[in-house]
Amino acid sequence: MTPTRPILFATDGSPSAEEAQKEAFELAQRLEAPLVVVSVVHAVVPAVGCSGYGYSNIVAELTEAEHHRVTALLASVAEAADAEGVHCSTVAVEGFAVEEICRKASEYEAQLIVVGSHGWGAARRLLSGSVSTGLVHSAPCPVLVVRPRVQPVEQAAAA
Repeated sequence: MTPTRPILFATDGSPSAEEAQKEAFELAQRLEAPLVVVSVVHAVVPAVGCSGYGYSNIVAELTEAEHHRVTALLASVAEAADAEGVHCSTVAVEGFAVEEICRKASEYEAQLIVVGSHGWGAARRLLSGSVSTGLVHSAPCPVLVVRPRVQPVEQAAAA
């Protein structure tokens, strides 16, 4: 019997990623699939104009802090998966988020990528980029984009 291909859950630890985490856990349980959790260590580049004495120390410290953040995030997700009875492995990668997530999805032969969406409008996506949009267009497998739940205040404003 061929082992079940994993579900890949990409997380940055944001509130929208928390919603996607719930979906990823549920899918892994229903499909009896292993879960691979990927988080990307973001390159730390201080603002333009910062240079000179101590610059390399600042970059090194910020990079180390980002590595610690991702390590703690992955440990937290693994602990939550264990509590839910989901078999989970974690991977920290460095580079451009979309490229690295797609690379890991190919490497693990993932059947699905689960990722959260910040729910930003087109203008903000244009300025900040969108990992979920990039994955939809570049991933080697289907992508489930989990939108954030509408907050009660937003519901009242919409009414």
